[in-house]
Amino acid sequence: MVMKNIYEMLHQVCQQNKDRIFFVRQNETYADLLKKVKQRAVLLAQRFGIKKGDTVAILSGNTPEFIKSYFAITSQGAKVLMLDTGLQTTEHVNMMKRTDCKLVLAQKHYFIEDAPAQMFDIENVDDTTPDDFVPADVVPEDIAQLSFTSGSTGTPKVVGLTHSNLLGLVEGAQFYKPVILPGYTFYGFLPLYHIYGVVINIIVPVCLQGKLLLQPVLKPQEFLKDFKQYKPEVIPAVPRIWEVFYKKIVDAAKQKHAWTLMRVVVSLRHVLRAIGLGFVVDKVTKPIHDLFGGNTKVLVSAGATLKPSIRKFYERLGFVVGDCYGLTETTGPGNFNFAFRRPDGSMYYAGPLTGNEIKIHNPNKEGIGEIWIRGNMVMPGYIDNDQANAEAFEDGWFKTGDIGMLDRKRRLIVKGRQKQVIVLDSGKNVYPDELEDLYLQNEEILAAAVFEYVIKDKIVPYAVFQVKPGTSIERVEFLIKKSNLAIAQYKWVKHFAITEEELPQTSAKKIKHFAVRKMLDDGAFKRADA
Repeated sequence: MVMKNIYEMLHQVCQQNKDRIFFVRQNETYADLLKKVKQRAVLLAQRFGIKKGDTVAILSGNTPEFIKSYFAITSQGAKVLMLDTGLQTTEHVNMMKRTDCKLVLAQKHYFIEDAPAQMFDIENVDDTTPDDFVPADVVPEDIAQLSFTSGSTGTPKVVGLTHSNLLGLVEGAQFYKPVILPGYTFYGFLPLYHIYGVVINIIVPVCLQGKLLLQPVLKPQEFLKDFKQYKPEVIPAVPRIWEVFYKKIVDAAKQKHAWTLMRVVVSLRHVLRAIGLGFVVDKVTKPIHDLFGGNTKVLVSAGATLKPSIRKFYERLGFVVGDCYGLTETTGPGNFNFAFRRPDGSMYYAGPLTGNEIKIHNPNKEGIGEIWIRGNMVMPGYIDNDQANAEAFEDGWFKTGDIGMLDRKRRLIVKGRQKQVIVLDSGKNVYPDELEDLYLQNEEILAAAVFEYVIKDKIVPYAVFQVKPGTSIERVEFLIKKSNLAIAQYKWVKHFAITEEELPQTSAKKIKHFAVRKMLDDGAFKRADA
């Protein structure tokens, strides 16, 4: 069956998997999901007169009602306006006005007085009958959702993703069926309003016939409790979370004086298994697998760049790691570094999802250039913004504004935003992501922001480090000097500041370099060069 829209996809999957559990914590089946989507859609149509082309916002944490409402709104041909719960009320109001929003489905504590659209409790129990449900005639080109870019400069742009874009994601996800099997539980703590949350906690679990374990609280101790109780197979997170777990694992191993042994065993894992000593590998890696519940097969990372060293660390421990690169404009995963064995026995390492292409535009002699993407997952364009579209597209290619290269296995290595590349007075380029990755390998450094700075009329790479409590400037200086030996001298960070406070981050846990730099100028950090 050729699907025209995402409601048709949902209907088809729910019909085929009626009795299979979808919402793990609520013990609700696919049949329950479909029924409640229909009831919510009937409520929208009958009580609020929502019809094709209208905009309906969702302002909510991670609840089943968010997902049911998302499918209900789109089934009526209306557009879902995804509102970031971390923004200010004034920003929500502006977004509603800009998109001519008619209705906001929100949790009670997010209600806005005098909002330009009607507010309705998203957790309302609908008493409508699903028999009254009538899907709208929605074609692939119709807009399904609206998201505002989190541009750190200028006016945010509105990204309109179509049903066709989301169906491109559905098609692309089928490629990973050998890795993510029907019935696998996806862990769902990523904010559902973010494109990554939409991809990995709304669309993909449904189209791959999985289960979803939603977690509305952003606390690692809650995650660990869930991992132990529910043992999810697929854990998606942002790189910052994978870095936190990495540090925890390393710290625990060092406290037991087992870090060196662990490193040796995991690096020799293939040899040990080949000579019948696989039990040694299992013994060393089991406590880490147990940390995630003991059943986890796939770790997914997106929302920012996963450092290659962190990806390799988890792969060596026996996890399949899906390291995704993409933007809201590309419906999320424009490219996946995802090493796994295909059914024919061959290894797959990386590439864009089916129906999409990626290229490095105008690469320099090191193969580094701007990342361009085109295909069925790239948005048709920013809404009502001809100038932004003229700048963003060329010959059908979407210019991401990110700099990167492809390695020998065609894995994408992202070097950072084009705007953040540091061009030294010598003309040489320094890539902040590369340096942050390097310095984060020191366990006392918990987070790093590297950016261009001027000292004594010279452009230099400057770093601000979030450090473990009690770590001195002198200790950090020693760690940096040691790390610098691994890179060319012109890239060395010699000027830095430290803090024990968390660095400012976006909702996707990306560090806000502009904000860090302003805080540095305002004297918020302890400077080594002060």
